[in-house]
Amino acid sequence: MRSGGRCAICNKYLLELNYDVNIGEMAHIVGWSTAKRSPRGDAPLPAEQRNNVDNLVLLCAEHHKIVDTPELLKEFTVERLIGHKIAHEQRVYHLTDMKADDSTVVLRMFGGIRGLSVELSKEHARQIVFSDAGKFALFPDSFDKHGIEIDLHQLLDPEDSWDAYWQMGVKLIDKSLQPLNEGIKQGHIRHVSVFTLTRIPLMIYLGYQLGDKIPMTIYQKHRGKTETWLWSATAPVEKFEYRQLASAGNDKVTLILSLSGSIGLDDLPAELKEGTNIFEVRPVDTIPNRDIFLNKLSAQNFTKTFHDLLSGLEITHKGCRQIDLVPAIPVAAAVSIGRGVMRQAHPAIMIYDRSAGIYKPTIKINGHETN
Repeated sequence: MRSGGRCAICNKYLLELNYDVNIGEMAHIVGWSTAKRSPRGDAPLPAEQRNNVDNLVLLCAEHHKIVDTPELLKEFTVERLIGHKIAHEQRVYHLTDMKADDSTVVLRMFGGIRGLSVELSKEHARQIVFSDAGKFALFPDSFDKHGIEIDLHQLLDPEDSWDAYWQMGVKLIDKSLQPLNEGIKQGHIRHVSVFTLTRIPLMIYLGYQLGDKIPMTIYQKHRGKTETWLWSATAPVEKFEYRQLASAGNDKVTLILSLSGSIGLDDLPAELKEGTNIFEVRPVDTIPNRDIFLNKLSAQNFTKTFHDLLSGLEITHKGCRQIDLVPAIPVAAAVSIGRGVMRQAHPAIMIYDRSAGIYKPTIKINGHETN
């Protein structure tokens, strides 16, 4: 029961379901006798205690054979086996102590970013959501139980076929989200943990399609001395502000997001700055940088500032039908922007992305094309 029916080393399930046969093996940490051929039998544990539960560990047949092989006894010491036993049994206890609402469905979306590729294993995602939120990661709706995966690596390089890249990306996201949306509709899925890293417009579109139907945690990949997806509770909490950089006597709006990098007016294409009301969101008293979102509270502060700006635009530019968005933002900001757009209430948003030093249009959200 302590082991949850699984091998304490490889976590293999030890009930053969086709034949309903128990294939687990009770292994001794310190050999059951003091004979020379008894694995670790020379340890100073009294013979009458060697069949007690504290000296027994549940293993699969393969690992039972491995840990008791004479040539490997120096590697599989008493201390190491006790460590495997304790860690495994504690993990089983914590996971089985969780309530139904302590689970989360993991959604992973990755694609190439200018030649770079990013991955996140199922095991790493499980560790992150447990460490961060104390939730048990679920990986449903796939034959290998890897959860909701959106693989954008198969797309062509956007610089080779700009419009086709974004169109195919949108189709892949829509198709991949179908089982998630069905699970939400049926009430089987009550929380989602999002891990994504790809081109910014696709992450904004993902957030838009996810919406705010259910609670969601968005994880941010942090680079530095160590690479991790965990939020830091000790990192500085950044605040954000918006300001108007240019005014025009109309309701045409361009919005610059300078968070992970700075975007200047000279960086904008002519159609986004001529006769346009230009607004910018940026950190307060901090130079935009890629580590701007180390603390989860920083992400929350940005989301509030972004929503405040949209609310202000509804008052000052009621006739605005489309916002041209030029972003240099972290992952969590991208997904949050998409989630926070109110369908039919907010203007459409045309998202721009940089290619060969020029910002070009990519995906429009909240227009009739995506509703």
